[in-house]
Amino acid sequence: MKRAVGFAVLGNALAFADKLQQIPQKALLADACPSDSILHNGECQPTILGAVPTTAEIRQNGSLPLEDSHASTKADGLPWTFWPECYANENQTEPVCVFTDQDFANGRGIFFVTTSTHAYQMLKKPAFTQPDALRRVNQHTNPPFEEHVFPGKGRGLVANKTLHRGDQIFASTPLIITNPISYNLVESERLRLAHRGVDTLPDNSQTLFWALLDHFKGDPVDDRINTNAFDINVDGVGQYALLPEIAMMNHDCRPNAAYFWDEGTLSHYVHATQTIQPGEEITITYINNERSRQKRMTHLKTNWGFDCSCSSCAAHDVLAADSDARIAKIGELIDTLNDWTSSSKATPETAEHLISLYEQERLFASLGTPYKHAAEVHSSFGNRDKAAMYAQLSLELLILDRGWNDGDVRNMRNMAKDPEQSWSWKKRVSSGCGCGHAH
Repeated sequence: MKRAVGFAVLGNALAFADKLQQIPQKALLADACPSDSILHNGECQPTILGAVPTTAEIRQNGSLPLEDSHASTKADGLPWTFWPECYANENQTEPVCVFTDQDFANGRGIFFVTTSTHAYQMLKKPAFTQPDALRRVNQHTNPPFEEHVFPGKGRGLVANKTLHRGDQIFASTPLIITNPISYNLVESERLRLAHRGVDTLPDNSQTLFWALLDHFKGDPVDDRINTNAFDINVDGVGQYALLPEIAMMNHDCRPNAAYFWDEGTLSHYVHATQTIQPGEEITITYINNERSRQKRMTHLKTNWGFDCSCSSCAAHDVLAADSDARIAKIGELIDTLNDWTSSSKATPETAEHLISLYEQERLFASLGTPYKHAAEVHSSFGNRDKAAMYAQLSLELLILDRGWNDGDVRNMRNMAKDPEQSWSWKKRVSSGCGCGHAH
């Protein structure tokens, strides 16, 4: 099933009251550098922080104008372009601050709204420590798409060349990464950090931010984040990331492209999952699209404020009912294939049925999942060649949907090389197994 990663709606998060103090944080030293230096843009640079600032100095620096704040970081040896502005209260153990690096990703820039601990953990990522890590990212000078306005639908992206399965459409770094703990702040403080962050981005990135759509028509910064942010994970912590390029892509319940988040490079990758012809719209799914039509439409209406009119949602009620039945059957078959007890009824035919249903539903971006189940079930019956074939098919598509560091991707790569070394090899032909029979 489609993972929970997708667009995030932040507007319903709770904000708590009572500001206690406004505290810019003393820099934490990155583990990669000696104790007398700090990691910045992949280099260990000397720090001259000296003594911990007094409370008066902390409060004064927290409200510095941008120009003065910029100068202050140079004096204090911080790895950020501006002195962090912070807020705290009794609902959290560490202040929440805005940290900006205008030099990140060759001047694209980024800001984090998070704790000092998490912000300095970010500096250890290859995105900061390995200059070559972003060589395939933010290359938008000659894109394989054009922006297009669709009547009644708004802007989207259309292909300007033939795209084949596996072709990279684009890869981007976020302008913003926000930790949900910011919603523990008083609303005015949380919004101030967001506004401060946008104001500290490089001019070109500010232009990209303000060009984003805002569906909720409230605070202009908050609305653009609410409308366009994605759920991501960094160091096991759920975060919200804003990426202007992918925000221009429209939703389809049966998309022709897939995306994944690469934590090491702090980058979002988008690839074609089937052939896309010139002039054809490039689409992704905003949601878990392996659900009934009504559930999909309700989710989209509630969180994005539009009535889905994709071909699947716009189908005749009779056709939609057949589609819903196939979706329900997909869930049943996956449960059967995931049953590894002695009473399992899973067979290779079960997996073939599952693949057929995915194809009928045009869930091409998610085909890596049924191929994975087919590889495992053939392996479990000792069918070496079939297991290797389906593992290779699964590997090709799972990478596009989940990224190269996903656990299933690693398992399928290993199975494609040698099914007999996989965990599932002959699991269903072992002594006492009552499940199916080998083919």
